[in-house]
Amino acid sequence: MKKGIGTALIIILLFGVGCKKSAEKKKVERPTIQVSKLYEVHKQVVHPPYEATGTVKSEKTVMVSPKVMGYIQAIYVKEGDRVKKGQKLVSISSPEINAKVNMAEAGLKAAMQAKVEVQAHLREAMDALEAAKAQYHLAEVTYNRFKNLVKTESISQQEFDQVEAKYKAAKAGLSRAQEMIKVIEAKEAQVDAQIKAAQSQVAEAKSYLNYTLVRSPIDGRVVNKMIDTGNLIAPGRPILSLADEKDYRLYVSIEESLHNLIKEGDPVTVIFSSKTPIETKIVRVVPDVDPRTRTFMVKVMIPSDIQGIRPGMFGRAIFRLPEKKTYLVPSKAVVTRGQLEFTYVITPDNLCQMRLIKLGKRYGDKIEVLSGLEEGEKIIAEDVTKAIDGARVKRG
Repeated sequence: MKKGIGTALIIILLFGVGCKKSAEKKKVERPTIQVSKLYEVHKQVVHPPYEATGTVKSEKTVMVSPKVMGYIQAIYVKEGDRVKKGQKLVSISSPEINAKVNMAEAGLKAAMQAKVEVQAHLREAMDALEAAKAQYHLAEVTYNRFKNLVKTESISQQEFDQVEAKYKAAKAGLSRAQEMIKVIEAKEAQVDAQIKAAQSQVAEAKSYLNYTLVRSPIDGRVVNKMIDTGNLIAPGRPILSLADEKDYRLYVSIEESLHNLIKEGDPVTVIFSSKTPIETKIVRVVPDVDPRTRTFMVKVMIPSDIQGIRPGMFGRAIFRLPEKKTYLVPSKAVVTRGQLEFTYVITPDNLCQMRLIKLGKRYGDKIEVLSGLEEGEKIIAEDVTKAIDGARVKRG
């Protein structure tokens, strides 16, 4: 019995010695890696980016409508064409307007003819007035002479009565000639009024005729064409839409949780497909939130010198949210394995420790670490593929 116990103790002692030697052997065989660059983790101030998509729209979109009814005779532009203010866009055929112009011109012509006739009558009346004046002057002189003669009984009363009758007739004739002048002058004034009214009617009719040629009200680009040649159109019905290229905006919908964080004047980076990023700013934040989408609208300026921008284009806007402090590490210091991200931390006793981390947003060549690292810890910044978990670290 005692012999068996002694044997067991010897075996245990030998096993313990063997384990100690094995542990010492492992400790001696821990690998060593050489690290050229370490990065000390500290919180840094950043402006978190927020990316949203939007659509290009013009702040000044004009719906072109005709002012007259008629049929489309010709269309001089197509979608995408750039137009100048006053440039002709569409011509309209309107028989009714042509008829009104012809009628107004005929009325003016008749009034002008009446004016000619009145002026001829006025000239005749003026001649008659001159003749009446001459007759009256002769009759008046004769009457005054005979009036003195009858007093001296140099002539008979009958002769005087005849002279007096001629005098009164001449005086009445002069009065009638003067009245005729007044009547004709009144008629002339009436005809002048008719001419003026006819001229107004012609001008009005021709103004409607001018409306049969639709011109561009702005400098811009044709966005949409709603009609084709031969279509019947009416006043107020849009036929073309134009966009002012100087006032393009990127309309972006932003989630309502950021309503108090995004302000007018804030800088924004806008990116269109196959174009370099554009640095611009917010020009309008719509205060109302859409209850269906729980978003609000932000309008981002697109500089007028940017070429190739069209209404309806897709664009991405990157906003800079208010600053915060967070841990940033070089992107080269992060190792990705499947769905997991790691970095290698150097412990105080110079051992390499693989640490699971949770990443956030990118900031240039660095990336945000949301969890897994502590203030002041040092990590391997380069050649992380050579790092070995548990290895000793040698600087140099």
